[in-house]
Amino acid sequence: MYKIGYSPNLKGEVIISGSKNAALPIVAANYILDNEVELKNKPHISDVRNMEALAETALTTSKKYFDLTNDLATKFRASILLIPLGLIKYGEVRFVGSGGCNIGKRPLDVFDDGLVKAGVEITYEGEHKVFKVVGKPKRNIMLKGFSVTAVEALITYLAFLKDIDYDITVYQAATEPHVKNLVEFLNNAGANITRGIDHTLTIKPTKKIEVKNPEFTIVSDYIEAGTYFAIGAGADNSELLIKNMNVDDLSAMYNIADEMGINFRILDKHTIKVDSYNKANYRAVKKLEIRIFPGFPSDLQSIFGALFTQCHGISKIFETLYEWRFWYLSELENLGAKIEILNPHQALVLGKTNLKGGYVSSTDLRGGSAMILAGIMAKGSTYITNESIIERGYDNIIQKLTNIGVSIEQIRSE
Repeated sequence: MYKIGYSPNLKGEVIISGSKNAALPIVAANYILDNEVELKNKPHISDVRNMEALAETALTTSKKYFDLTNDLATKFRASILLIPLGLIKYGEVRFVGSGGCNIGKRPLDVFDDGLVKAGVEITYEGEHKVFKVVGKPKRNIMLKGFSVTAVEALITYLAFLKDIDYDITVYQAATEPHVKNLVEFLNNAGANITRGIDHTLTIKPTKKIEVKNPEFTIVSDYIEAGTYFAIGAGADNSELLIKNMNVDDLSAMYNIADEMGINFRILDKHTIKVDSYNKANYRAVKKLEIRIFPGFPSDLQSIFGALFTQCHGISKIFETLYEWRFWYLSELENLGAKIEILNPHQALVLGKTNLKGGYVSSTDLRGGSAMILAGIMAKGSTYITNESIIERGYDNIIQKLTNIGVSIEQIRSE
């Protein structure tokens, strides 16, 4: 459990860590290379540790097929990113099912359909899902939708295929910064993948996979950067310097910040200064609409929802990607927030509200960050349960928050 006290007057700088969403597919792909590449800027988070533990266990115990039936595979959704590793090394994978955040249905039909079009047969044997290589991929693979995980798994598999003498084009490919970083990693490993401006990825055949550079840097986490931006804007009388980020990744967030009246300044391509000195005049946002990149990211919807409690007027959130990413709003109500959930995709935040401390839960990873911001802004003490969910995606979060002046401690049960 985290205990957070009202924390005004935050000052200092936050160094952004490597991206969780980039690290997971890159770590998985690196196992295909027998970990030949040294990964720099890899975040120290539980999801990455679980990915490595699951891969090591499967590589140690697998014989005729790649065995991903370990219970650990059910603990985090990104476990499915190890399926390409098994298909390349064994030709067959048995999978028990992935877990992750409770933010609504995230069906794997796009993921499965992409692999089927790549020549993979998918069947069931009892409670296990079986992936087996039975043919070659189609020249043109149209994904059913914009799924980051689906495109990451698909291009990782296609990049390492042998005996392919034709170009393969993937349509409706997600273009998030972590997808781009994976493409860079695969190309460094000897693949030949080009990105089109029309959401396409083209994989050209290569005679040999050969690593060009033995070191590779994982991109900084733009979601973590956006989280600390919101903290700097929400904590009373505060000013933060956010460093080691790619400022271009958050262009949609700046539009929302401008609409609210947040003071911030882009100092260079990797640094932003943000303060809350205009907090008394924050304006409600007419509509925060979640879209695929470069639109406003769903992963920042929760923490901005918490920030909207400090705006004068009614802010509307339109979550277009996940039908139940609003669980955190009920937790905010426990601290005095005024919320109206219109339907699974639309909600209203009525401000301005003076939050008061209380007990809340991390409903999911990003909902947990919203609870941290709420605790920082709320008068009194706020207790956050299920804090391990937050640690799945935020590197060294207690120390980083303490360094800028947040009153936070972890209370461990006896």
